[in-house]
Amino acid sequence: MERTILFAIDDDEMLAAALPVVGAYARRWDAGVRVLHVARPDAPNGAGRRLVTAVVDTLREEGIAAEGEIRPLGPGDDVGAVVAEAGAHADLVVLGSHGRSEVGALLLGSVGQSAASRLEAPMLVLHAPFQPPAPAEPRTVLLAVDGSPTSDEAAAEAARVASGFGAEVRVLHVVPLATVAAAGVTETDQEAEGILRRGVDAVEAGGARATGEIVTDPSVAGAIVAAARRHGADLVVLGSRRPSHLGGLVLGSVGHEVIHQLRRPVLLARHVRQAAVR
Repeated sequence: MERTILFAIDDDEMLAAALPVVGAYARRWDAGVRVLHVARPDAPNGAGRRLVTAVVDTLREEGIAAEGEIRPLGPGDDVGAVVAEAGAHADLVVLGSHGRSEVGALLLGSVGQSAASRLEAPMLVLHAPFQPPAPAEPRTVLLAVDGSPTSDEAAAEAARVASGFGAEVRVLHVVPLATVAAAGVTETDQEAEGILRRGVDAVEAGGARATGEIVTDPSVAGAIVAAARRHGADLVVLGSRRPSHLGGLVLGSVGHEVIHQLRRPVLLARHVRQAAVR
């Protein structure tokens, strides 16, 4: 069955960095690409159409099946809801933006309240330009695990990507320090080792090479960013509960912080419904 990638674009500043990544995934998975632009009411006439056409033409020149679509943003519409509706049947949703425009900030800052709760597919967030430049095909993948069902889904996604590209996976478990003074860490050594082992085993069962490490840090996002830089990760894979309220990805979550601090491709794994989360 042919896979479909939805590539939601906002501006042309990010295309030089994002297009090679989208092309690499499309070729590796033999997937078609739907290029989506959400047009603001005040956008210059024809600008969105020219942008979409240029991206579609570039992908087609590389032998990738691609088609374009423009959806207008009406009064009161949520960008994320529009993206979620368009990506309802996609196997991967790629959100790409430089992040400077209003729509770009929504795509990267919140992925939209509706998109966060409605999208089932994995989301690859490309906050370009990447610093330092990342290869189109990931060579080192950093997977953050915490032992939850969302973490299990992230491990499966990391294994799928790494095995497809022949990449190595670095599995990271961050033991967060308790926020109460003198309360110490929130997990025993045995619990932390079990969580890490579970992540490594899941990646290896998916056909990818994996090594693991445990760090203790008061900031989970900060520890993930530091590990990604330390290992030279080309891709960071995270689990996501995708809450429907204005929290989680929207305000100050680990995923949100990592995306903005790291400026590297971040893959948020397939949606795990709240009922399945323990």
